[in-house]
Amino acid sequence: MAYHAFSSGEALARDLANVVTAALKRRLAAAGAAGLVVSGGRTPAAFLRELASRELDWANVFVTLADERCVPVDGPASNLRLVREAFANSPASLAMLADIDATATNAAARWSEALVRIPRPFAAVILGMGDDGHFASLFPGMPGLAAALNPSQTATVVDGVAPVEPKARLSLTLPALLDTDLLVLHVTGYSKLKTLQRASCPGSVIEMPVRALLEQRQVPLEIYHAP
Repeated sequence: MAYHAFSSGEALARDLANVVTAALKRRLAAAGAAGLVVSGGRTPAAFLRELASRELDWANVFVTLADERCVPVDGPASNLRLVREAFANSPASLAMLADIDATATNAAARWSEALVRIPRPFAAVILGMGDDGHFASLFPGMPGLAAALNPSQTATVVDGVAPVEPKARLSLTLPALLDTDLLVLHVTGYSKLKTLQRASCPGSVIEMPVRALLEQRQVPLEIYHAP
């Protein structure tokens, strides 16, 4: 596990975009295609815009989300909409962005089928974290959390339940997220740094799911933090 501290969110976004671009280029050179998992919300917006401006073989980059809210794809709460907007009118507009309709019947199964078409291992997985210690849409104490965090879990997408609206979510499981060359936890603010400090102490992953990321040994975790 490595910790990278930055003086501003802008500096973090630029550096992280450079690191992810390098990871994508390595996977493209090795396999001719690359998979990328990104997160929605406000925190990654600057990073996504920085990444979108980088020149690489975007036509062979397959992008999907770590999680999605079960809302219309054009709604203001949609993570897919945020990524689409970040990539619009940029080199990244050529990327193959998985079209997830989280409101559809059997949405988790449909997303799982879409993931089969994305090259694995992923070149990079970029995750966020909440003040409660959740990542993706794997929330403390939610139904099915233990299975979603189980390293032996074969499912790639599960239904999530958030404590706030919109409560219905979809999330990649921990084993799916760990199938990557580069694993990044992108956090901002003092309160989330305190959350990470609490999570680093012994305790239950059901109480603080991010502990599962900190404790796993499958892939090194890179923590990127800015005030």
